[in-house]
Formats: sequence, structure tokens, C-alpha cells
Amino acid sequence: MKLMISTRKVPGVLALSMAVLAIAGTGYSQDATVSISYEQLSKKLKIDKEPITAVAPQVATYADALENAMPSVVTIFSTKEVEGQARPPMFDDPMFRKFFGVPEEDLEKMPSHKEQGLGSGVVITNDGYILTNNHVVGGADEIMVSLPSDKKDYKATLIGADPQTDVALIKIEAKGLKPVTIGDSSHLRVGDVTLAVGNPFGLEQTVTLGIVSALGRNDLNITGGGYENFIQTDASINRGNSGGALIDAHGRLIGINTAIQSGISGGNIGIGFAIPVNMSLNIVNRLLDNNGTVKRGFLGVFLKELDSDMAKALGRDDKSGVLITDVGAGTPADKAGLKPGDLVVAYDGLVADSMSKLRLDISNTAPGVDVKFKVIRSGKDKEITVKLGDLSDAGDLAMGGTGPRGGNAPAVVEEKFLEGVEIGDLTDEMRSALSLPEDLKGVVVRDVAADSAAAEAGLRAGHIITQVDQNPVETMEAALALSKNFKGEVLLIQVFVEGRRDILAIPVEK
Repeated sequence: MKLMISTRKVPGVLALSMAVLAIAGTGYSQDATVSISYEQLSKKLKIDKEPITAVAPQVATYADALENAMPSVVTIFSTKEVEGQARPPMFDDPMFRKFFGVPEEDLEKMPSHKEQGLGSGVVITNDGYILTNNHVVGGADEIMVSLPSDKKDYKATLIGADPQTDVALIKIEAKGLKPVTIGDSSHLRVGDVTLAVGNPFGLEQTVTLGIVSALGRNDLNITGGGYENFIQTDASINRGNSGGALIDAHGRLIGINTAIQSGISGGNIGIGFAIPVNMSLNIVNRLLDNNGTVKRGFLGVFLKELDSDMAKALGRDDKSGVLITDVGAGTPADKAGLKPGDLVVAYDGLVADSMSKLRLDISNTAPGVDVKFKVIRSGKDKEITVKLGDLSDAGDLAMGGTGPRGGNAPAVVEEKFLEGVEIGDLTDEMRSALSLPEDLKGVVVRDVAADSAAAEAGLRAGHIITQVDQNPVETMEAALALSKNFKGEVLLIQVFVEGRRDILAIPVEK
């Protein structure tokens, strides 16, 4: 089989399958001929959740661990028919056509052709369920699987796939397979031994050794969906490893190899990424429960990480927690009573230590579930229960969006609010000129000096200040009084900009 080797590129990152299949949409429907619930599937899984134990300082071999895992790692071939593209302009050149023998009556389009891809997968049940990456099998017209135990190729069925996490589940009709033992990725620590097993460049059953370099890697734009929580490893992995196994020193599956950070050559430089196995099984559970697609929880807020100034303004000793800067009208958050300015410190018993983690935790919760948020509001702890909505039904948040700002705002009285900041009352004429919601209350920022602390914090002319020191303001007089009486080092203000609220922390000069 002749392979057209290519890689899916994202900024600085290469997906690991040797594939060129185009992926679109939010999921793939389950094949009508295959019906299984996750509860039924889970009874077939071989799971060992014990934490990894320390071994002797000098390890002579990992052969025993690999003997358990390697028979479970398979090769996946995918094929897709690609429509012909419009013919290149050079085909209109008579000399080019004559030199290359292109007939005068050639088609307006180039002929259709088949694109072939190569990746890896991991057998998780003895009757043929296989975990792999969406970018290995999603959108394929045909999926074939080759087992390491024999030379027979098996046609696979796509059970479901989630492009936003790059997880896919396929099945072959086979019995007596050796499934991998599944570990618990929540027990992983930086420094744990990792072994990557897969088929880089078509070299079947290749094994490399490394360690866990980091946990919880996100914002890498590998999947494009924003739901990233990667294990980083320096075990050498390359193109063709996609969907293969990342195992621990006991031979248990802890991750699905997905991407690499590439150098100039496009090869391995010791930075690889794998989807934690716990996250992969969570996606499989939801795929099976929702006919091959993934339902995600929806809250309906805008979030912001804390910086040092923001933490100081909120009276925090550290930057833990995630700030809610705005709440969509009619969203689950709004109905439950969450408010702009609330600092989320825990979600359903899980620590909310970053915006990306909180977003991932919410997305990993099924719609309709009641979850408890622990928040700090005006210095006091509160617990608020929210029934999550369905992200697929959310659409655009109705945030009281505005049209483009512009026009000539009428002259208003200006007053210095902070060093380098001038504000004024919000008039009806200005509300119309700025296309602001009729029910929006606040004062308008008239000018911000470029070298001021306020400008560095993000305050701009045209912003509408709606709160000062967590107190609502409707007039310039009220805003000035709060500013004048403020005794702290960092002033917290809420602003309305581009259709939503944000919260800024501005150091105050004494």
C-alpha cells in the first residue's frame, strides 16, 4: 500500500497520525448496527487504578510491562475519497499542456483521488473495541485494522468520535483479543516513567521510554475545541503514533498519544502530548450514551484569571480562583443567582485553580446535572447550586450585545476619576451613539492617559463603568465619591465593553 504521508498542522504542534483526512463538525453518529451502553462496555474493561509504586533504583528491563501492553496496540489504516480540485492555472498554458501531454479536452477539475492515512489504536475489550484519535479515523470512508498477533486486516466500524477532544472509538468483529489494562491517570505525577507504544512511520510495535514531563497542559490549540488537558512526555513519539498507547511502568494504559511539539524538521524534539485515559473513557461514556456524539454542560458566564492586582483587590493572598466577569441573561448561571464579581474557588468539590480547568470540568459534566459552586462574593463564602444546560442548545449568549460604537458623542462634564482617567455621566444621546442597552447603568470613561496604571490594566475611553469597589454606580458623582474614599492599594472596577462586562484591577497611587 502506497501511503501519502502528511501531517495535520496547528501552530507549533503536529498531530501524530500520518493522515490527511479533513475533519469537521462536533461528532460522528454511532453506526446503527452496533449498540452498546457504556455500562455494558465498562464490564469488559480490565482496570487497575492502584497508584504506581516505586521500583528499585536500577531497572534492568521493562519487558514484563510491555508483554502485557504491546499485544493491545494495533495499526489503523484509513482511506477517504477526495473530490478533485479546480485545475491549476498553469494548465491553461498551451506550452505546459504540450510539454506534459495534457489533452485539450481535459476536465475543468482535477480527478478525484483517494487519500490514505496511518495511525495507531489500543484494544480495550476482548471483543474488539479500540480507542484511538478522531484525526486518525474521523471522516474516513474505510477504516482497516491490523493486529500485531496476525497479519489479517479487519474492517472497523466507527462507533463515535469527538473532534473537540480528539477521541474516537471504533470496533472490529473479532474475539479473544488481549485488551490493555487501564490505569488511573489522576494518580500520575511529574517524573513517573512512561513508555510510548505505536507505529511511527509504519514501524509496527515501536516502544520508546521517557517520563511524565508535565500534567494538565492546555491552550495548545491541538484539537481546536478548547477542551485540552494533556499529559506531556519526553518519550520519543513521532508521526504515525497517533492513537497509540502511553503506558506506565506496570504496563497500564495512562494516555492516548496525540501530538508532538515539532522542530524545524517536523520530527520529535522530546515534547509529546497524550490524552489522559480517564478523560478518554469519560468521552467514550458520553459517546455511547448519546448515539455517537458528546453532550457538554453549559453555564453561561464569561471568566477571567486572577492577576496579582486583582487578587490584592479581592483580599486574596494568592491568585487561586476564577473570576466571573459577566453572566448571560437567562442562562443557567443567571437563573441560579451567580453574579459578575463572584470568585469561583471550587466546582462540585473540585478546586477551581484556573479558567481552562474550570471550563473543562464544566464541559465534562452532563447537561441537566445539579452542581455546586463555591464562590466568594464581597468577601463572604457562598455555595450556589446550578443545573447545567446543554452547550449544543446554548447558541450565542444574549449578553445585551451592542452594535459598532461610533458617531459623535455629545459633550459631557468631565472629571478626574483616577490618575489619568476622566469620566462623565451617561446621557441618553451617548447611550444611542454607543448603541448601549437601555437598561445599562453606569458612567462613561471619557479619556485614559496612555502611560497611566489604568491604561496598563486595560481601561479605555468608551468603556462604561458599572461598579466601583464592587458597588454599583449610576452617576459620575457616585463613582467619584467611591474613588475618593477608597483606602486600598488596588481598586476593582467593573466595565461594560463590546457587549459584555469585564472586571479590571487598577493600582491606586497614594
